[in-house]
Amino acid sequence: MHFNSFALCLGLAGLAQAHMEMISPAPFKSKDNPHAGSDVDYSMTAPLEASGGNFPCKGYHSLFGTAQGASVADWDAGSQQTMKITGGANHGGGSCQASLSFDKGKSWQVIHSYIGNCPAAGTSSFDFKVPSDAPSGEAIFAWSWFNQIGNREMYMNCAAVTIKGGSKRASAMSNRPAMFVANVGNGCTTEESSDLEFPDPGPDVSNDSQKTAGPKGTCAKAGSGGGSGSGDGDGAAPSAAPSAPADNGNNGGNNGAAPSAPAGGNDGSYNPGNDGGSGAAPSTPAAPPAPTKPASDTPDVYVPPSSSATDSGPNSQTSSPGGVFVTAPQPAESTAAPSAPSAPADDGAGSSTLLTMTKPAPAAPTSVVTPEPAPSAPTPPAAPSAPDTGAGAGAGGSGTEEKAGSACTEEGQWNCIGGSKYQRCASGAWSVVQSMAAGTTCSGSKTQAMAFGFGRKLAFRFRRA
Repeated sequence: MHFNSFALCLGLAGLAQAHMEMISPAPFKSKDNPHAGSDVDYSMTAPLEASGGNFPCKGYHSLFGTAQGASVADWDAGSQQTMKITGGANHGGGSCQASLSFDKGKSWQVIHSYIGNCPAAGTSSFDFKVPSDAPSGEAIFAWSWFNQIGNREMYMNCAAVTIKGGSKRASAMSNRPAMFVANVGNGCTTEESSDLEFPDPGPDVSNDSQKTAGPKGTCAKAGSGGGSGSGDGDGAAPSAAPSAPADNGNNGGNNGAAPSAPAGGNDGSYNPGNDGGSGAAPSTPAAPPAPTKPASDTPDVYVPPSSSATDSGPNSQTSSPGGVFVTAPQPAESTAAPSAPSAPADDGAGSSTLLTMTKPAPAAPTSVVTPEPAPSAPTPPAAPSAPDTGAGAGAGGSGTEEKAGSACTEEGQWNCIGGSKYQRCASGAWSVVQSMAAGTTCSGSKTQAMAFGFGRKLAFRFRRA
């Protein structure tokens, strides 16, 4: 029995891996940001919420202009710069964009698009040129990513930067397209197993893809992103006024006038002046293919900004199937019953990795969540009973939501709220409330181990002894 329990621990640890995150320039609330202090987001690799509730920047763009959101890099207009992405689960790569916002995150202009192999497994660098007509002053730089394999998601990290020697013209960067937005409840989705072909990638593009596909639904059309960096609205406007994802409390008005949007939805771009989109929700993609064998090493990969057509075949990089991704610190050897390892006592280390568990492929496609009209939510299958954690875990979480940033005493403690949301005690303070991934639930409240149910499997969070 002892051997079986230990083998299960090793199996779970072997599946653990991290998603991807930008580390340079250092994003808001990143552990690499010297201005973050103790308010660090240890789930920086998590995607944006499917509802779009924390778009853009996971809501952290609200720190812009504060001491915690101070600039981390000085860039000259017209200069060559590099962003660095790292992590262990690049989900087949995909397509990324580098964008700038000069109005505190209300609108975004693309400065470089990367189609295919973005990001690569391990640590990779991506070059781009700061537009020579970029306005001088502080701005928000964003890395956005649409993964090739796995759940249809959008990832986004943002950092404060300072542009020097730039343009003072009202039409600065008016020929740049708006950042592409999808998979956040705005009526636009991306296809699985293909690299996203951006409808309007802009003038600076790197293409390293073997297979591309355009987005589905009511998405952005080719055309200038418009709007001036100074926020006076004199730049060229998009071809249609996009609808925003669900209102997250940070929405504002547009800087420049735009034509009325066509009936039935939005164009895939983010518009803070519109509170929701409409149109029928498209079906989700088919189940992903089996993953390739992980590489034994994940070396740094350098990706130049120019297009390359010399590759003879697909990238032999680590890929992961679609599934539910939850954080799980690597457990120590357990003496619990063989059905599941017990949670060891907390030693304050708090180190964790990311556990990727594959849920069974659905028998038929389901609908993605859109703000309007609201489809009927499918009833998730009953999750197996979670092991006794000693904290009263049941069929659903009974924890009470704690105010983000309020003090807590049990470092690493989890708080399951209503079975659909959770937060954690980190660095002596409660984190922001996070939504569970689609089709999963949590159980228990304010405990050191929390069970997640999906399909007929359970994933467990543990504190390492």
